[in-house]
Amino acid sequence: MKKKSAAAAIAALIVVALGFFASFFLSFTDGKDENYTITLPGQGSAVIDTNPEMEQSNRDQLQTVQVDRSNVRAVIARLQRPASYQYQAETSYFYRESKTVLRSQVWKEDTRTRISQFTADGEPGQQILLTENWVYLWGMEGAYVRYARQTQDADLYSRAPSYEDILNMSADRVLEGGTAELDGHLCLYVKTLDEQTGETVQWYVLAENGLLCYAEGSLDGRTTYEVRITDLQPEGSAYTTFLLPDGTQPE
Repeated sequence: MKKKSAAAAIAALIVVALGFFASFFLSFTDGKDENYTITLPGQGSAVIDTNPEMEQSNRDQLQTVQVDRSNVRAVIARLQRPASYQYQAETSYFYRESKTVLRSQVWKEDTRTRISQFTADGEPGQQILLTENWVYLWGMEGAYVRYARQTQDADLYSRAPSYEDILNMSADRVLEGGTAELDGHLCLYVKTLDEQTGETVQWYVLAENGLLCYAEGSLDGRTTYEVRITDLQPEGSAYTTFLLPDGTQPE
């Protein structure tokens, strides 16, 4: 009975989450070759740990190509990335007189992703484990439920997009592309248009490791949301990170 109650509660959370984040997933759209600079407001520099050999390889690659709207997605696709890494994601949604901030801790290793969502008070909330075919969800009581994977599960549960969203969207929706500087880090910059909402979205992908570090949506000159990726560490996670709460391996 306890398991059924926990499953019902988690299912309810999923329905709410799906409704809240359905408008978050972005499409794409023609610009010219430019360099861009952005200064993040009020938060200081993101903590980014890097692999020197990977960073140098990616920088060498960027020196051989002029990045613009026509090829920015192809350049992002060719960047080297760590096989496993972890980071913190903070997504802020801005309304006319208020904002909502959502935070998550994410661990990635090959085809598996572990996510810990945090409440508004900073306490651990829903726990998620994604494998190639399944989504496992559980709360602090430890009883879990399992669902078949859907296309946007990683963005939905981590509550933030990734560089893969850029690669998966049609090239004809890219408005601008080039290189950029973000808090002293060399980035690939992409500006896109969401034709359904009318929002323009700016994406910044770190050249040193090929991962998204910042995204910002705007509409009619007003920022609608922003995503910050911080404490990015390209390293392996503990063995227990990808275990289910009962200590077993996921399928």
